[in-house]
Amino acid sequence: MHDYEAVRLKNLEDNRRVLASFGLLDPFKSLPSIIKKRNALTVKPAPSRKRPAPFELDSFVGGSVYGTIRKSARLHLQGKDANEEGGSLYVGLDDCEEENEKSASKVPAHRPNVYGAIPDILVGTAWSTRMECCRDGIHRPTVAGIHGGVNGAYSIALSGGYEDDVDLGECFTYTGEGGRDLKGTKANPKNLRTAPQSKDQTLTRGNLALSKNVETGNPVRVIRGYKLDSPFAPEEGYRYDGLYTVEKCWFTTGLSGHGVWKFALKRCTDQTPPPWQYATDPGSPAKSSVSSDEGKTGEEDSQTSTGSDETKTRRID
Repeated sequence: MHDYEAVRLKNLEDNRRVLASFGLLDPFKSLPSIIKKRNALTVKPAPSRKRPAPFELDSFVGGSVYGTIRKSARLHLQGKDANEEGGSLYVGLDDCEEENEKSASKVPAHRPNVYGAIPDILVGTAWSTRMECCRDGIHRPTVAGIHGGVNGAYSIALSGGYEDDVDLGECFTYTGEGGRDLKGTKANPKNLRTAPQSKDQTLTRGNLALSKNVETGNPVRVIRGYKLDSPFAPEEGYRYDGLYTVEKCWFTTGLSGHGVWKFALKRCTDQTPPPWQYATDPGSPAKSSVSSDEGKTGEEDSQTSTGSDETKTRRID
C-alpha cells in the first residue's frame, strides 16, 4: 500500500535540497519572523455595489433620487414618448450594477502575451479575484495554475498547492498540472481541478511550457493566492510577487503514488523587493546542509528521459 506520509517526507527532503543549492535561506531551519508590507499593496477591490449619488433635486424629474429612474421620465427629458420604445418603464439599480460589473471585469481583446513584467503593475499589487488578474494581464487563466507559451510559461499562480511543496518566499518548489480525472467524482462531479490524481502527469501543455523556461531563461510572473498554505501567502485575494526564473525541473513520485513533475523557482534579483521582509536577519546562506551533489533529488534511481544509466533523474539542468 502506498505510504503517503513516507512519500511526503521524502519529497520535502528532496525539495529542500534543491532550494538549498540556491544559497538563499536555509530550508532545513525554521523561517525567521515575516513582516508583510501591507501598506505597499495596491488592492483593487471588486466593483462597488453602493448606490450612485443622488441627483440634484432642482433638475430631478420623476423616479427615485437614487438612480432607479422611470423610463418615461428619461424619455421625457429626451423629448420622446414612452410608447416609442418597448419593454419595462423602469431601469432598476441591479441592471446598472450588472453593467458596471461586466465593464469592470471585461478583458481587452487581442492582447499580446509577453514574458517579464507588465507595465504599470507594481510588485505587491493585489486583486480580489482571478478575473482581475486576468484583466490586468498578470496571469491570464482564471482557473489553471500555468499560463504556457511556445517559448515557456508566462506566469504561474500559487493557490492551494501540494503538501510536499516548499515555499521560502525568494524560492519555492511547484508541482505541475495534470494526472486528474476530468470527469470528476460522484461526490464532486463539477470540482474537476481538485479531483484525486489517478495517473502520472505528462510533460505536455503547462508542464512542457514551464520546463522550457529552464532552457530559455524567460522569467515567470508569480502570483500567490490566499488559499496557499504558506507564510508568504496574502491574507486575502491574489498578489503579484514579481519575476522568478525556473531553475530545475524533475520527475518524481507524488503524494498520490503517481508520477508528478516538479519545478524549482528562484526570484530574480534585479527588481523591486518582495512585499515582505524579515523581522530578524535570516542568517547566512545554506551551505552545510547539502553534500557535494547539491540540488540532487532522491529520484536518482528512476529512469531518465534520455535512458542513461549514469544520470538517473529526469531533470532539465
